[in-house]
Amino acid sequence: MKLLVSDEPNNFDTIRIAMALLVVWSHSFALYFGTEANEPLSLLTAGVANAGNIAVDVFFIVSGFLILKSFNRSRSYGSFLKKRIARIVPGFMVATSLCAFVLLPAVAGTHYTIGGVAKTLGLNLLLQGWFVESNPFAHNRMQTLNGSLWSIPFEFWCYLGVLAYGILKGGKALLVSVLIVVIALDVWTNATGKQWGGGIIAKVVGWPNFWFRMAPCFMAGMLVYVYRDLLPRSGWIVLLSLVLLVVCARFSPLTAKAFLPIVLAYTVFYYAFSRQYFHAAKHGDFSYGTYLYAFPIQQLILAFTVCSFPIFVGTSMLLSCLAGVASWFAVERWFHRTREPVACDHKALLPASQ
Repeated sequence: MKLLVSDEPNNFDTIRIAMALLVVWSHSFALYFGTEANEPLSLLTAGVANAGNIAVDVFFIVSGFLILKSFNRSRSYGSFLKKRIARIVPGFMVATSLCAFVLLPAVAGTHYTIGGVAKTLGLNLLLQGWFVESNPFAHNRMQTLNGSLWSIPFEFWCYLGVLAYGILKGGKALLVSVLIVVIALDVWTNATGKQWGGGIIAKVVGWPNFWFRMAPCFMAGMLVYVYRDLLPRSGWIVLLSLVLLVVCARFSPLTAKAFLPIVLAYTVFYYAFSRQYFHAAKHGDFSYGTYLYAFPIQQLILAFTVCSFPIFVGTSMLLSCLAGVASWFAVERWFHRTREPVACDHKALLPASQ
């Protein structure tokens, strides 16, 4: 039996940059037209999901797999956490600082006190994406400075979740049980319109309703890793599950939302371990920077130019990719270890049965 996951070269780099550009595509509708309702994937799924939702879900699915793998190959809990901080915080701090201290003064004439500078740096060091003035584009359809940053603290909390899972030596049953419970809560909240939390809870760990969407995606990636020796590989499973997902989206949206993380996970890893036609990150991983800078770039284009939608989309993608390249070479690569030491099997942080 051919397995879904293999040791062959993979396409994760291609998937990540494609998803970053899919976010740009989806946000183009929101920023240009004021809604993503007419985005093709939104139309296909009857509003259950759009391209931006799918892209962020895929980011979390891929992270769930790769971060758990990274944890199991780390020499210690400290080395794992150090790698995760180095990968996410430097790029985030530079991007938010440029938005806060260059873009805001230039666009909105924002002035800073010492306290304002300290608060901006301090909260953004905690991945809060906080700005003294967060809605500077008064004449755009949306005024938000950077609407993509919300997912970054959720991502980092997921890293800490992997750390906790490893420390507790959590097994497959625990992971499956938690996934089922979270999906059930998501279905219930969507069915009842229940809004959870707020206040200090939302400020510290994020809005609970967002967790019911993001956590299943991350855990689905983790499950593919722990069951990597059992999952069969089949193009028919991909095709049939996607067709059923679209049908459910039109006739039973709650069912579609419940199974979306599982269907996406299988589809993503089917492609990830398909034939590698080109190495997307041959010269660096530009996806994170592309994601961080795309939204303010798009806002600037709309604020200072008049262009057609196709020109807006093309220009947004090109400039966002260039920003991603600049972020990699100027910031991220200096904190990236291309050859990290791997724990010997007998020192792996998770047992082989995981």
